[in-house]
This record gives sequence, structure tokens and C-alpha cells, in this order.
Amino acid sequence: MFFSFTSCQLTTEGHVLEIKYGTNRLGLNRFFAAFLFLCASTFAQDSTQFDLHPEKINVYIDSPDWYMDLDYYRTEIPFVNYMRDRADADVHILTTIQRTGGDGWEFTISFIGLRKFEGQQNTLKYTSRQTDTEDTIRKELARYFKIGLMQFVSQSPAIDYIDVHYRKVDAGEASSKTMDDPWNYWTFRTQVRGYFDGEKSYKYNYLNSSISANRITEAWKYRVYLSISNTRTVYDYGDDLSYTDDRQSNYFYATAVKSLTPHWSLALRTGALKSTYNNYDLSAYIHPGIEFNVYPYSEATRRQFTFQYLLGAHYYDYHEETIYFKMKEQRLTEQLNMAYEIKQPWGSISSSLNASHYFHDIKKFNVSLHNSIELKLVKGLSLDLYGYITFLRDQLSLPSSGASLEEILLRRRELETSYYYYMSIGISYTFGSIYNNVVNPRFGG
Repeated sequence: MFFSFTSCQLTTEGHVLEIKYGTNRLGLNRFFAAFLFLCASTFAQDSTQFDLHPEKINVYIDSPDWYMDLDYYRTEIPFVNYMRDRADADVHILTTIQRTGGDGWEFTISFIGLRKFEGQQNTLKYTSRQTDTEDTIRKELARYFKIGLMQFVSQSPAIDYIDVHYRKVDAGEASSKTMDDPWNYWTFRTQVRGYFDGEKSYKYNYLNSSISANRITEAWKYRVYLSISNTRTVYDYGDDLSYTDDRQSNYFYATAVKSLTPHWSLALRTGALKSTYNNYDLSAYIHPGIEFNVYPYSEATRRQFTFQYLLGAHYYDYHEETIYFKMKEQRLTEQLNMAYEIKQPWGSISSSLNASHYFHDIKKFNVSLHNSIELKLVKGLSLDLYGYITFLRDQLSLPSSGASLEEILLRRRELETSYYYYMSIGISYTFGSIYNNVVNPRFGG
């Protein structure tokens, strides 16, 4: 006999009602119908307790997941109704982000009018600092949400319940906005991180340290990064059956980008890599390149369509002799990258095509395609798809000695391949109440 359990949780401002029941496979339809009827009946009895008012405008918030604290926004902004789906909203708040030169975030907040506010729109920008906490950021986002919503609230009966307060700027705060920057826009970040995992027959240790320096202005962008990583994995099953896997990976890169026009940029990239996995004692490169963006860079948080072309000079010093009988070599490459990204109220699409080859043998190439799609198809129905595939013939560093069975099973060495891929797809459909106003943190939410 097969049994399963299903639950229904109904939340109101006063209490949480949770119902669970068990069924066997033979009686599933009967119990499920009774269960749905009970949930619907209970919901109908409690729906009057929800804080829903016809004079409030209906709002759908669409923000990055790591700042999507809806419970907080519901608490701090009580003068609107929160919708589960944008199809039921009067205003769609679409938030996009990008990194700033000070290692903070620039939030571009678009207030898009729907239904009775169709055609109305405004945009606000908020910039956080590197030292801002998550609480500080969500407070500021809530404040900007309130300000942007006033254009629409002022056209509804809810305006009768709104007041405006002005926080006077003191002299110290005003003077700080014109203070000289002693760091000249440079920001530095250091990090040490370790992971430790294990049991009786298995141990895993990972240590990483890194340092980065960035300077970003409208005219120039500089990035420098250095990372040192060491990994040890120990398998010990007794009776002389043990294996220790040590890996080391050191990586350095630096980039300088010059802004030419609203659509054109020049860049110079350089980097170096030491990797036991890839058979590199040293892999170094320098890549000058140019980029064209069909759309102005000022619109980058909402849409980009870029074309990059880079020439490359590479130097390789191998740990073991390669399948091409090389211990050292220098090679020239060229690379073309195309990328399209768009984020709109109906969802987002990101796609890129990258192709490169060596000049000494054009048959040694690498082509990869990346795609990410998040679509709100119709009311309640969403599609989420991500995938990439790479075709490659440019594995110059493969060691001639091959790999042992342990190295193959543990993926300690890069193995010869002509392609690799990854794909995920998901589709969801949500139905029921269109309102999402209530906050109830009991048992963790």
C-alpha cells in the first residue's frame, strides 16, 4: 500500500491554519477533493481579515532575489496591495542592478504603469556603498519605492491617507557630499576563506585567499585580481586503500577599459594561471580588444547587445610534456564575443556566443553558446531555462602521460573531450488568490 501526505497552510493576520492528511493511492481522488473543499471553505471564512482595500493601488515588485525581502516591504509600505502576478497589478516595480566602482551596487528602479496607469512610467536610481549592510539597503530601497509610488498613489483615493515628511539635512552630512576622495576612486578588497568537510573515511579541505583592486570612472575602468587556492581531498577506506588528491590553482588578471563614445570601448586584458588540474606551471596572456554596444552603455541594466574582438598572445609553461611533445610554447589567438541581454517586465533573456582559435592551426578552436531565459508567459505561468554548450579542439595542455584511474574518477586532471554542456529547465504555474499582503513569520516562513 502506498501512502502520501499533503498539507494546506492558510495564513491570516490572526493565525496560521495548517491541515495535513494521508491518503493511499486508491482513495486519492476522493480525499483530494475533500481536502481542496476544506481549504477553500476555510479561506472563504478568513478572507475578510486580510488587509485589502479597494482604494489602494495594486503593485507587483520584481527585484533581484537577494534583495527581494517582500515581508519587509509589506510591513514598511502598507498603503498598496501586493500582487502575486504582474497581470493583476496597476504598477510593476522592476529593479535592475550593476556593480559600482566603489564595489557597491547601483539600483535602477523603474515604476511601470499598467491597466489604469498604462503609459505612465518613471525611474529612480539608488547607489549603495560597499560597507552598507543588507538592512541598510532594504531600508533605502523601501524609501525609494515609496517615493516612486507617489506618482500613482496621488491618482487614487489612497492619497487621502498619505502624508509627506522631510528629513532636514544637517551641515555635516551636506559637507560630506563635496569632500575630496583621498583614494581617488580606488577600492581594495581582501578575503581569506576556508571550507572543511569530512567523515571517518573522507576529508576535504579548501583554502583560498584573494585580493582585488578596482577603479571605475566614466572614462576609465581598472580591475586587478589575485587568487591563491589549495585543495586537499583524502579518501581512506583502510586495508591500504587510500588516496590523497592535492590541487593548487593561482590566478591573476588585470583589465583596463577606455570609454570612447556612448557605444565604443577599448580594452587591454592580461592574466596568468598556475593550475595542477590544467597542467600549467604558468599560462600567461595579453589581449587587446575593442567592443561595440548597439545600445548606449547608459541602458546597460535593462538591455545590451555587444560585439567584442580581441587579439591574444599566449605563453605556456607546462608541468608535464603535452600530447604535442611540448614543455613550453607561444601562440597567437583571436576571439570574437557576441552577447545580448534584455530585462523587461515580461522577463529576461541573456545569450552569448564566444568563438576563438589559434593562428598556427585554425582547426584548434573553441566555440561556446550560453543562454538564459526567464519568461512570464501568461498570468501565473512562468518558464525558466538555462544552458550552455562548448565545442573545443584547443586542449594544448593535455599531458602525454594521460591520467590514472584515480585521477579520472576524481576528475583531478583535465581530460580530452570535444564538447561539454549543461542545461536546466523549469516551468511553474501558480493559481489562487491574487493578493499577497499578509506577513506571518511563524515557524520561519
